[in-house]
Amino acid sequence: MKKSTFFLTILCLHVCILARAQRISFKDYTYHLIGRVMVNGSVEANAMIDTGASVSIIDSTFLADSGLHLNLRKFKKAPKLRFPALRKKLRCSYELMDTLDINGLRSTNQVVVADLKHFFRKSSIPSVDILMGSNFMARDGSRMLTLNIRKGYVEYGRRTINEKKYAKGILTVDEEGFVGTNAPLRVLSSDKITAQFSGIFFIDTGNPNYFSLFYQNEHVRNVLKTSGIKPYELTVRGKELKCVEAVSAEMLGVEVAQHKYGAQGKSTKNFLISVKPNGKTRHDYAGTIGCNFLREVELILDYDNNLLYVR
Repeated sequence: MKKSTFFLTILCLHVCILARAQRISFKDYTYHLIGRVMVNGSVEANAMIDTGASVSIIDSTFLADSGLHLNLRKFKKAPKLRFPALRKKLRCSYELMDTLDINGLRSTNQVVVADLKHFFRKSSIPSVDILMGSNFMARDGSRMLTLNIRKGYVEYGRRTINEKKYAKGILTVDEEGFVGTNAPLRVLSSDKITAQFSGIFFIDTGNPNYFSLFYQNEHVRNVLKTSGIKPYELTVRGKELKCVEAVSAEMLGVEVAQHKYGAQGKSTKNFLISVKPNGKTRHDYAGTIGCNFLREVELILDYDNNLLYVR
């Protein structure tokens, strides 16, 4: 092999390795997306992928045992931060002063230290060392990511979008860092009533539903009152919930339905859209986009241009 050919081959391999390093493969553990990653180029960890989370979290026990030497700053008053995927507020004692590197991706948002493992002690999922939130910068300098839950990966880096194949929406990021879109949600209820819900829906990969609605939102309340759609009460694990039974729902040109076919080949089951009394963030959201919808699509978040694409 000629020397020039040899070096060209090595260069191509190096480029391929860098490209692969920008993709994180994960396994879906009942709405918890967990992948194996490399932290700061030296320590392996289990990362929960939550692209809608406002900040990232390092588990305190993992950090102490990992041998990573990171500069931390103690909060004067430990804040409680809400993470949709955890369904709770988490008290954080320290924040990271250094840049966090995960598989060559650099965090551009706040990174905090907290007792993550406490929330998963009774869970069947693997131990979670890091919750990987939004706004990681790829090696090409972009803050653009592609999430494909069905194929089990999230990929970071700039890409060219064929807008004939993707629906485009506005990407919103509120003062707490939560990510959403203002695309309307169109619903066909089980009693054949069609309604459209407008407002901002935040993206929640930890939500097991297709969608949720927040009754505190004035527009949501008005649509439910004037459309004739009447949520019914449902008891789940001792809790009273209100739900809308839907034949189908559509957002950003993607229509979803939970089809279960009987002997005649007809759909025998609709799906539920929960109607929650209150949203858990300060923003007046109309609702959430859950993991069941995200499984149906390829989602691209372009933080640099505040755009969102769905196919």
